[in-house]
Amino acid sequence: MSMIPFLIRRLAGLVFLLLILTILVFSLSRALPGDVAAMYVGQRAKAEQIEKARIELGLNKPIHIQYFRYMERIFKGDLGVSFRTHRPVIDDLAKKLPMSLEVVMYALLIAVLLGLPMGVVAALKRDTWIDLSVNLISSAAVSLPIFFLALLLQLIFFNWLGWLPLQGRLSTMMEFMDPVPAVTQLALVDAVLDGNFQFLADLAWHMVLPVVSLASIPFGLVARLTRSSLLDVMQSDYILAARAAGIRERVLFFRYGLRNALSPVLSVMGLSLALMLLNTFYVEQIFNYPGIGYYALASIFNLDYPVLVAITLVLGSVYVLSNTIIDVLRRWADPRIV
Repeated sequence: MSMIPFLIRRLAGLVFLLLILTILVFSLSRALPGDVAAMYVGQRAKAEQIEKARIELGLNKPIHIQYFRYMERIFKGDLGVSFRTHRPVIDDLAKKLPMSLEVVMYALLIAVLLGLPMGVVAALKRDTWIDLSVNLISSAAVSLPIFFLALLLQLIFFNWLGWLPLQGRLSTMMEFMDPVPAVTQLALVDAVLDGNFQFLADLAWHMVLPVVSLASIPFGLVARLTRSSLLDVMQSDYILAARAAGIRERVLFFRYGLRNALSPVLSVMGLSLALMLLNTFYVEQIFNYPGIGYYALASIFNLDYPVLVAITLVLGSVYVLSNTIIDVLRRWADPRIV
């Protein structure tokens, strides 16, 4: 089947899922306890001030009119104003979201670059000490709770060895005295583009522990699934027929087996992304990393509803979009997928 119809269906599904997401998020925002207008005005507000705020926010309109106005604001890039900071939420998210996505992106990259070859090696060396070692390491990576691993890494690499910083995104002097211009909003990339390698080194040094903490579970999942998927594929009929025809085992393994084994691995990568976005809440709090997870927890403690609703919408959209991309990659790896 051609790739074009597949892409059209996936894009149509993406639009539909995003529409459903906006309906769910809007419904959630209206189901939250408390008077949003009173929270918007603040404590000790008078009744007329609350009523004026209700009219200003459009809360006096029918629910379907409120939804259409909500969608109109989204298309204009208006996600509301934070009760806590009194700034547009979109401005705060534009600063916080890239910080978290950068950590998640590097963590997922490390998980794939380590987990995929380790799974391949374990499948090649099945039932040997190498296979046993990979299984033990991947099982430990999946089993350790993310908050426990983060605290353990702090204890080892900061308290005992003193190799890595305890927390933060940058050293204080570096953050205020030698910043880099935000071109791509990805700090490591911007540091390279600016040629500020001292900033790059300091940023990378602070990111090591958060990235490793986030990468642990996806790494274990990728390694284990790569191994099991490869072993299943290598027992399939077409591989057995090719082996009987005299094709070398390594050619069978890497040219025919590995690509077909990638489809379930890509699927688990999509699921891992959702898990990593959730785990940023723990990691950023433990490492005092000022990303979207840290921002969301501060909003939860302060009942900052506009921020919570906006973060739910944005992270849900990121997850839906990333899974659509994963589906396209799976279709490339396995043309049998429809």
